[in-house]
Amino acid sequence: MASDSENIELTQQERVAVVMLRHDIDLEDGDEVTAVFRRALTDVDTVATLLDLGELSFADSTLLNLILRAKAEHDQARRPFVLAVTEGGSVRRLFDITGVTDVLGLAGTRDEALRRIGTLLAADADADAATRSAEPGS
Repeated sequence: MASDSENIELTQQERVAVVMLRHDIDLEDGDEVTAVFRRALTDVDTVATLLDLGELSFADSTLLNLILRAKAEHDQARRPFVLAVTEGGSVRRLFDITGVTDVLGLAGTRDEALRRIGTLLAADADADAATRSAEPGS
């Protein structure tokens, strides 16, 4: 995985695709953000996506829409999508004001987001194991 621009970066940490958005992201960046989210979702070397917004200073409804769409696509693919968002910052306020805080998997730091991803992956593995053991002939 490689850096896409100064403001948009896609890297990998262990088996997690990490999308980092920095500074200001707005309408002009929409296509690039969408492409990075899609690459993260379809990367076969990773099992989850972490969206790190810790260095993002401005976000508008365009980015919020892209994040919600990416979350829905990840949910459909049964792939964890967790956001690291600084408490009290303008981006977190956008999420709070628009009422999406409960819809999105939010963590206060990147480390907390990675722990949450680990918990989600473990829960999915446990659910898959329970389903397999409950199947006839198991």
